[in-house]
Amino acid sequence: MFFIDTSSPVVVLIALGLTLALIYIGKEAKNAYVPLVSLIAFLAVLVIHVVQYTVLNAYSAYAEVIGKCLTVDFIMIFIAYMSYLWVDDIETKEKKKKSIDNSLDWFWKNV
Repeated sequence: MFFIDTSSPVVVLIALGLTLALIYIGKEAKNAYVPLVSLIAFLAVLVIHVVQYTVLNAYSAYAEVIGKCLTVDFIMIFIAYMSYLWVDDIETKEKKKKSIDNSLDWFWKNV
């Protein structure tokens, strides 16, 4: 069965580079939907890995690799989600829109 090995250092660096590029483009364009693309992609990969983990649980060699991939997926989802919130805050301030939730204002002031 084919699976995406996101625990490989090369794949992690490529994914991180693409995520950082989307964050930069979203920040410059002041559009929060651009970093949202990476968040949706990582969530899709997470769902794929969870399904594969449940199917391949009998094969311990694959289960260990997919377990590492799940860890990397959660880290990348955290990075993508925080960047989405950051760019959304920038977009809200630039376009002077009313934000629904300002609970992270204390955090963005320190960034």
